[in-house]
Amino acid sequence: MIKLFVVGYPLDIQESELIELFSFHGMINSLDLVTDKFTKKHKGFGFVEMVDQAGADRAIRALNGLVLRGRKISVKLAEENRPERSRPTRINHFADNDQQNNIKQDTFKNKRPRKLVNNTFRAE
Repeated sequence: MIKLFVVGYPLDIQESELIELFSFHGMINSLDLVTDKFTKKHKGFGFVEMVDQAGADRAIRALNGLVLRGRKISVKLAEENRPERSRPTRINHFADNDQQNNIKQDTFKNKRPRKLVNNTFRAE
């Protein structure tokens, strides 16, 4: 199975229309259009899984750069072994009280005192 990444298709397109578009070039195993989990609207990209490499190559050559309803679609091979991006760590907001007190004390030690000048607070 060859997975293709498709981006730029019109947001009002039906899955059946994309299946019809890709089936001219080879057998399709599955189609997965990414949608927003709350609004259920298309995000504008998805994945098409083709049965064989020859059909995937034909679909890429024929459909990459095609203008469909005023939008230019891009079709390429999906990167299966893409490295994971590191995510920033967050402060645990549900830590027990002892840990929260230590965090609060440490943050207040690092802050500079403020000075009252002309009825406004300014940092020194």
